[in-house]
Amino acid sequence: MPRGVEKANLPTKVCAVCERPFTWRKKWERCWDEVTTCSKSCNAQRRREKQGGTAGIAAKGGEVSSQERKAARRAKRDGTADPALFQKPCDLCTEPQDVLIRCAIDSTGAFRMVCGRCWKGVSGGVTDGDAMHPHYRYGGLWRNRYSQAPADPDLPAAAA
Repeated sequence: MPRGVEKANLPTKVCAVCERPFTWRKKWERCWDEVTTCSKSCNAQRRREKQGGTAGIAAKGGEVSSQERKAARRAKRDGTADPALFQKPCDLCTEPQDVLIRCAIDSTGAFRMVCGRCWKGVSGGVTDGDAMHPHYRYGGLWRNRYSQAPADPDLPAAAA
């Protein structure tokens, strides 16, 4: 924006979430073309809608009231939430799990979250992979912090 432009003459856009108009700001000088929401709260709401709600509540499906969302957050914070709500699905077998291994398993190099049973097939049962699995690369471990389940015996020794 050139200097000396009056506030009344600044460019405006309509927020993609709340559909209210908002005007250009100095902090948006370099990225004005990419700005679609008027505030951080609208941007967070857009992301929540895209994901389908809160992580634990998304499993319930459908529309969720703000009271239910608050109750779920409170239960999560207090440690009384159902651990099954916070499980993630394996990218290969799609079963919800409490422990997943992040690894690259094909030529694309994209990381996937794999359960212990599927991990043996994609890595050859060896933490660093073997000659039969040249694209395998270990990338870390994800655990459901709200689950009290013991370590999975199918996991690699370095990850467990």
